[in-house]
Amino acid sequence: MAERLSADQWAAYWKNRTITSFHGAFTLNYDGAIKTYWETQFSRLPANARVLDLGTGNGALALLAARYAHDHGLDFRITGIDFSDIQPMELQSENPLLKNICFIGNTPMEKTGLETGSQDFIMSQFGFEYGDRQASIREIKRLLVPASGRFAAMMHHQDSAILTQAREALQQIHQCEKSGLTEIAERLVELQQQVAGNRPLTALQQQQAQQIQHQLAQGIEKLTRYARQLKDPSHVQMFTHNLMQLFDRRNATRITPEQRRQAISLLRSENENYRRRMKDLRSAACSDQEFTNLQRDMKKRGFLIEEIAPIKYAGQHFAHAIAAVAPQ
Repeated sequence: MAERLSADQWAAYWKNRTITSFHGAFTLNYDGAIKTYWETQFSRLPANARVLDLGTGNGALALLAARYAHDHGLDFRITGIDFSDIQPMELQSENPLLKNICFIGNTPMEKTGLETGSQDFIMSQFGFEYGDRQASIREIKRLLVPASGRFAAMMHHQDSAILTQAREALQQIHQCEKSGLTEIAERLVELQQQVAGNRPLTALQQQQAQQIQHQLAQGIEKLTRYARQLKDPSHVQMFTHNLMQLFDRRNATRITPEQRRQAISLLRSENENYRRRMKDLRSAACSDQEFTNLQRDMKKRGFLIEEIAPIKYAGQHFAHAIAAVAPQ
């Protein structure tokens, strides 16, 4: 069963001021083989091409197109559509060319509302696979200029390095929750709140506080040992670092018990949000059979499939790409 994020959940993600769907990565937008692939696609377009980005998010791919047009003296008219409430204009100070793109949020790729035959090129970077395939193909066919219009998409593949990382991330999230550290931390904060309220701890409570502190330290050390076994332990490291900062003696007077409680709640929420993102990604990824089915469905609609191939980034399988020409 698909485990997909809702439009509201994606909207919350795009408010994080990230240009891509890889928070913390590609801070300067897609590069390397990814950028090269798209620039090859852009090079085939007329100087005044009308370009549509499906599942645009905060405009990472649309921005690549705008930069290519700017650098080559072209006049691309670029539109980005997404089914959630996106926030690309929040990134305009770092990426001025975003102002040249028409962004339309809260609009599904299956029903864009754009004019028939109005697009020379329709593209998607990790967006097409999140929609309804049959309905999206019909809409793409309707929107493209017959015979010359082009479609290209880079999509998640179930055997890519991204999916491997997603599966590892889900394991890290599970280990963080299994540790019970947020619950242990909350019990310690309860005792700290009592002290902050000028209610001294009883001898028994003082003993309990020491035991809880010991449990917290043991739990963090156990997760730290687990992290040493991982290739990319970033989530576990974030989790343990935040907890250690909360209870570092140097922060004892700078962080109130209520602030600690709020931070623990936020940490638990971040854990859950990250889990949903990784499950969403895993659910959207395509198998080889699904790519075969996609080719079949597009051919039935009259598309000429030019290419379907893996894309490598940093020496690893990153995604699968498909390119096609619209029917007559």
